Amino acid sequence: MYAIMGATGQTGGAAIAALLSEGRDARAILRDPAKGQHLAARGAALAVAATDDVAALAASFTGAEAVFVLNPPQPHAADYLGAARAASESIATAVRRSGVARVVALSSQGAHLAEGTGAVRTLYDFEHALRQTGAQVTFLRATYFMENWAEVLAPVREAGVLPSMLLPLDAAIDMVSVRDIGRVAASLLVDPGRHAPIVNLIGPRAYAPTDAAAAFAELLGRPVEAVPVPRDAWHAALTDAGLGEDYAAAIVALNDAINAGTMPYEPGVGETLRGTVTLREALAALLAAEAATPASASP
Repeated sequence: MYAIMGATGQTGGAAIAALLSEGRDARAILRDPAKGQHLAARGAALAVAATDDVAALAASFTGAEAVFVLNPPQPHAADYLGAARAASESIATAVRRSGVARVVALSSQGAHLAEGTGAVRTLYDFEHALRQTGAQVTFLRATYFMENWAEVLAPVREAGVLPSMLLPLDAAIDMVSVRDIGRVAASLLVDPGRHAPIVNLIGPRAYAPTDAAAAFAELLGRPVEAVPVPRDAWHAALTDAGLGEDYAAAIVALNDAINAGTMPYEPGVGETLRGTVTLREALAALLAAEAATPASASP
């Protein structure tokens, strides 16, 4: 049996879906069991645990052959790094108490760097905490999520405009779909011997914001233009979107690092895998999911 944190989120959801599609026994770890009923209907066991509840986390890990762990963002924390560090220690303590032998941890490109990576700095701490557990840990260091473009679906649909903090607009960077992250995470849980302790995951090719705009235009059947968000407007745009001040600052710093090219994969370490999901396929799924969302969800 494999236990999956964040089983109703993007990456955890993709990982448990991959396991269930293979007929594997899986335990979904989530905060709200009501949100996991679709997983229960597919045969998953449900466990309720928050990242700050060591006892519940340890219980949810106990008996698992391997667990998939992640440190989800806390966008409203007054001290974003401090809150993430506390969650890292909580998860690591739960791993030790449960005695689980193997762990696959979602990490990121740039997680080996102790500074200059903005929000990714939390994963430097996460990796360090998990290395102290005594478990066999595989770090899945993914690159920029294709699904991050979900944040701009409204202006894309309503105005044919794709605002971007990735600059310049025609500069291609590695991106990967959460579907590929989930698929690879499931593979690492089931068959760890085939891979290195650090797995770098990128998409089928690099993409620029202009590529995302072109893909949206093709999918929607009308023009979509990528436009730059001025650097001095980033923080306000993020807080206006509902992020806390500290998290917004961390995202600004992350985008600065991406744009400057100062957040590479760790040179000469681990193995690099390529996903198969294209940017167009990932964006098509975002549009389909948005279209399927009940209109009653809006005020």
